[in-house]
Amino acid sequence: MRRLLVVLVVSGCVPTSYTYSPSFAGGPPPKPDGCAFDVVTSPPEKGYEEVGTLTFYNGTEPTTVDAFKKVIAKQVCEVGGDAVIATPNDKGQLTKGTIVHYHS
Repeated sequence: MRRLLVVLVVSGCVPTSYTYSPSFAGGPPPKPDGCAFDVVTSPPEKGYEEVGTLTFYNGTEPTTVDAFKKVIAKQVCEVGGDAVIATPNDKGQLTKGTIVHYHS
């Protein structure tokens, strides 16, 4: 019984993560850690190109834009993203995102 409790406690501590799939080779240059980027729930009005997609992989699915942004920040900065178009599932969990780079 004690082992089961340890397994349950440890499994509840899995960090939330997303897999990244690039849309094309190359792309914009990386940005520094902690870079500023937008999270939107519909395509931006200004011109952009898709850099890649994020798909929920592990942990607890975020249900707020702030929680989603915190989890994906490092990945977005690493690929030079300016914004992420967040896509909620039917439960309101933000399980997918499209990283975009604004046209200059």
